[in-house]
Amino acid sequence: MTRWLQRSTRKPKSETYELRIAGEVVPYTVTWKTIKNINLRVMPDGAVKVSAPWRTSLPVISRFVDEHTGFIIRARQRFAAHQKPVVPPTYETGALFRILGYEVTLQVVFCEPKQAPYVTWSESEPAVIYMYVKPNSTPADRGQLMLRFWAGLCESVVKDMRDQVYNRYIEAGYDVPYPSLRIRKAKTRWGSCSLRTQRIMINEQLLLGPRHFLEYVMIHEFAHFIQPNHSAKFWRVVAEFMPQWQTIRHELTAYFRGY
Repeated sequence: MTRWLQRSTRKPKSETYELRIAGEVVPYTVTWKTIKNINLRVMPDGAVKVSAPWRTSLPVISRFVDEHTGFIIRARQRFAAHQKPVVPPTYETGALFRILGYEVTLQVVFCEPKQAPYVTWSESEPAVIYMYVKPNSTPADRGQLMLRFWAGLCESVVKDMRDQVYNRYIEAGYDVPYPSLRIRKAKTRWGSCSLRTQRIMINEQLLLGPRHFLEYVMIHEFAHFIQPNHSAKFWRVVAEFMPQWQTIRHELTAYFRGY
């Protein structure tokens, strides 16, 4: 049985409801959009997402979800069975990381007493990342140091890709804005585009993979400034800048399967 959880006085684009399965309450989010059919997805974290045409009533959606209870149970069980235990990273020499598609080995170096700790990595020597720390540094100290390095790398790489793709669109004759950026860790999408704020969001996890994954997502989001939906016209724009976009998208999905 589905029960309404929250609703604002002005009907939002998305609303949250709950489904009771074998005594467990499973929340699910419904998003109304310009599509022809109701769709239901179960995400790797167990979240349930439903998309429905704009005029679809709640009783119709509720009945659709109830009819797919078996699918929801099986999908959540499958994801739970393949979920990897969360192991905190170690910051000792030999620890492995992934940066821009490279498997990188950490080399810890003790720095001079007056030298500030830092992390350095270069694509000219992609197999090793160097962390310069004080001899008495703690795992927490090293973790914060790595986070600062990662944030700086993400900002630099994403801004550079934004500029490259923007210039390509302008040179092709498209009147697109120069968007601001938001870089964050996201669970369900690689990027998004806000036409109102002229801002592109990029999932920082993309930078674990090769650069052409980021390039595809950036081209995809810029295309939304021209065509807001995923129509045939939208994909023609994407193909203009990346003819092999379907291959890249499949590679991206396969690369991050299990992360």
